[in-house]
Amino acid sequence: MADETALGTAPDAADRASRSQECDADDRFVVVGTRYRYGGAPKTAVRHCREAAQAGSWRPRTTDGGEIVPGCFTKSVDGTTAYPGVESPEKDVLHVEIVADRAEPEWC
Repeated sequence: MADETALGTAPDAADRASRSQECDADDRFVVVGTRYRYGGAPKTAVRHCREAAQAGSWRPRTTDGGEIVPGCFTKSVDGTTAYPGVESPEKDVLHVEIVADRAEPEWC
């Protein structure tokens, strides 16, 4: 998962600050992420990450009734359902991550 293109592309004016990986053995999920220093507009970052997800074969998640869940993408990675996410946990920081969970709960 750490090689997913969604983690390696950043919006203009973003500088990669760090990469992270963690595994929760009790709950059986894995998280990989990249933090960027980013002072741009949040809408620009979200649009960029959405386009990167689509280019990387991520597909919109649908409900059991076939409706698209806005802003939620999913993909099978090594037989596990994975979900990308974007957040800004502090000023001028953009955190892009992917969560993969063998129990397949809905992360978004």
